[in-house]
Amino acid sequence: MKKTWVYGAATLVVLGALTTACGSKDEVITTTAGGAKVTTQTVSQGTIDAAKAAATNAKPVLDASYKVDGKNVTITYQTTNFKLSEEDMNKANVPGEGHLHVYVDGKQKGMIGKTGPITFTNMAAGSHEIKLELQQNDHKELNVEKILNVTVK
Repeated sequence: MKKTWVYGAATLVVLGALTTACGSKDEVITTTAGGAKVTTQTVSQGTIDAAKAAATNAKPVLDASYKVDGKNVTITYQTTNFKLSEEDMNKANVPGEGHLHVYVDGKQKGMIGKTGPITFTNMAAGSHEIKLELQQNDHKELNVEKILNVTVK
């Protein structure tokens, strides 16, 4: 218990320092989907500029990890060579820009256009597959995904 608290406190200190240094605000979005409450906290990070990514023809990369705390699962993710854009979701494609589709056990739970951890609360006990997929602004797949196999006890 103490070890988890220390890691949690250290994470908050680091995130606080990052957001203060960037002069940005944290934004929390909470929705309920399929019995699980989904919370997204947005933290501004140095995502590569979409125009720069397009100019270099660099393939987008998605990296993610997770932490289980009881019935809560927190996913931390980041993109490289790709800008998450909530403002341009459902608009014309811009090279190197788009959003994430989030699936739990094959069912879409949301679309995310900002960087920040996602927390699924009150998940059922058992094994779950959580998939994050990068999408263009008009929802066309980029064939870049990250699958996390999570066990909730």
